[in-house]
Amino acid sequence: PVAPLTAAYTTLGRRVEREGFAPPAKVPALIESPAEQREWDLTLPLITELRSAHTVLVGVPMYNFSVPAALKAWIDRVTFPGAFTDPDSGESLLSRTRVVAVLARGGGYGPGTPREACDFQTPYLRAYFGNLGVTPERLHLIAAELTRVDVLPQLAGLEHLAARSLAAAEETLTELARTI
Repeated sequence: PVAPLTAAYTTLGRRVEREGFAPPAKVPALIESPAEQREWDLTLPLITELRSAHTVLVGVPMYNFSVPAALKAWIDRVTFPGAFTDPDSGESLLSRTRVVAVLARGGGYGPGTPREACDFQTPYLRAYFGNLGVTPERLHLIAAELTRVDVLPQLAGLEHLAARSLAAAEETLTELARTI
């Protein structure tokens, strides 16, 4: 699991912001304490991995209408000032990165469903990756809904919809895999 942020992470991040969003290579010169060094040591490998990825695959179960805490911890950790911005052009270094997020939802939250308004997972992921510079055509959110149909009595009778949702997600992933 990704370690939660500490005050040293935010202190270092603010110092980096004051430098005009220094790229990761310049961050070590800005570290002022062992606690900040520890935070940077936890952060840099994740930033490096994301920056070097052609395609990022993220499994995202829906917990309480949003993303799980473990994913949020990763998001908080990699979202470091200047980490994904070209210092010369100001452009995103992730504009050519493809992100595939496979969403699993115990209930039905897709367009047109009664609980569509409870889906904070999809807009959150679109906003987050979009803010990092991942273009809409390179962000793929693929959902399988009603995944808990076999254990929740209130979903009885919806097995056919669950099977259809899973089949559609699998088909979309198969087609997408052919393009990667």
